[in-house]
Amino acid sequence: MSAKKTWVFLSIVFGVFACVEPFEVAFPYGRKILTVDATIKDTDEQQTFSITESESRNSTVYTFPVSNLKVEVIVNNTDKITLTEKDVGIYALPASFKVKAGNAYKLVFVKPDGTKYESAEEIMTTVPEIEKVYDDFMLNGLETASGKAPANYVYVDTNDPAGEKNNYVWSWRLWEKQIICKSCSYGRYYTSPLPFGDCVREEKYSQTPFFDYACNGNCWDIFYSAKLNVFSDVFSNGKPITGRLVAQIPYYSAEGALIEITQQSVTSAAYRYLKILADQVQTTGSLVDTPPAPVIGNIRNINNATEAVAGFFMVTGVRKVNYWLSRRNAEGSGAVPTGILGHKLNYEPASLPPEPPRPPLAPCIPGRFRTDTKPEGWIY
Repeated sequence: MSAKKTWVFLSIVFGVFACVEPFEVAFPYGRKILTVDATIKDTDEQQTFSITESESRNSTVYTFPVSNLKVEVIVNNTDKITLTEKDVGIYALPASFKVKAGNAYKLVFVKPDGTKYESAEEIMTTVPEIEKVYDDFMLNGLETASGKAPANYVYVDTNDPAGEKNNYVWSWRLWEKQIICKSCSYGRYYTSPLPFGDCVREEKYSQTPFFDYACNGNCWDIFYSAKLNVFSDVFSNGKPITGRLVAQIPYYSAEGALIEITQQSVTSAAYRYLKILADQVQTTGSLVDTPPAPVIGNIRNINNATEAVAGFFMVTGVRKVNYWLSRRNAEGSGAVPTGILGHKLNYEPASLPPEPPRPPLAPCIPGRFRTDTKPEGWIY
C-alpha cells in the first residue's frame, strides 16, 4: 500500500472516452474508486496497464494495486488480445503486439467476483513529425520561491494536417550531467554496507547540514515535465504550428544538457479530459497538490452504471526528438547556474594520517531519476 498527497490520477492523463464527456465528482471520503491507467502507443516498447483502487482519508490518497484480473484488448471488435499480470496490478500486452492506424481498440477486464468493466472503442490516430526544435535563454524565465531564475525556453514547430481534427500533447525528459552521487546530512558517507553504502550520522558533524560525495564514474540525473501541455487545432486547422513552448528548463549548469521532446496525438475527448486536468492544476497550484475532484472518464462497470471509475483507455501516436541544449545563448548574460543539488556544494574534507583515506566516491545508482549509461545524443 502507498500513501500520497500527490495526485493519484496523474498517471492516467493520456486516456479518454470518445463518446462520453469526462466529468468531475467529489472524492468520496472513505470509499474506494477504481483507477485505470491504460494507454497504448505506437512505440516499440512493451505496453503495460496499471489498475488500482484509490481511497481518500484525511486529504491523503491511498492506492492499492488490483490483482488477479482477466484483462483483454479487443481489436476491431473481433480479435481478443490477452494481457498477463507482470507484477501486482500491472498487466502487460504481448511483446509482439503492435498497433495500426485506423484500427479500433477496446479495453475489457473482469474481477474474480465476475464484475466486468469495459471502455468504448478508441481508434488509433497518427501524429505528424516534429519538424524543428529550438530554444531561447531567458534571464528571468522562472518564478521561484526566492524570486525569478534563469531558464531555457524550448519550442517546437510541426505541420498540422489539413482537413482533420487534431489535438496534441507535449511532454519532455531531461538529462543533466551529475558529479555528486551522495549527500549526507549531519554525518559522513561510508561505502558499507554493500552494494551501495550509506550515510552515518555522527555527533561531531551535528552542525554540518551536508557533505557531498563525488560519483565514482559517469552519472546523469533525469528530470521529467510536470505540466500538462495540450493544444487543439479547432481554430488553426491545417496551418503550421510554430513556436509552441514545450519546456522551461532551469539554468542548472553552464554546460550542455539533453532534452527529449515527445509529441502525441489525442482524440477530441482526450483533449477535453486533459483540459479539465490542466484547469484543476491551475486552480490548485501545481501537479503535486491534491486536486479538488477526480476526473471520471471512459471506463464503466457494465453491471452497475452508477459506479464511478477514474481513468481513461486510450490509443495514441507518438513522435520523439532529442535536442542538445547547449546553453551557449546564456553566455555574457551574467546568469549564475542554479545547480541541481538544491544546496551549495560542500565536499567532505580529505582525511589526514593516521586516519584511513577519505572521502570515498559514491556509486551512481540507476533508476527512474538517475542513470550511469550515456544517453543517446549526449554530445561530450
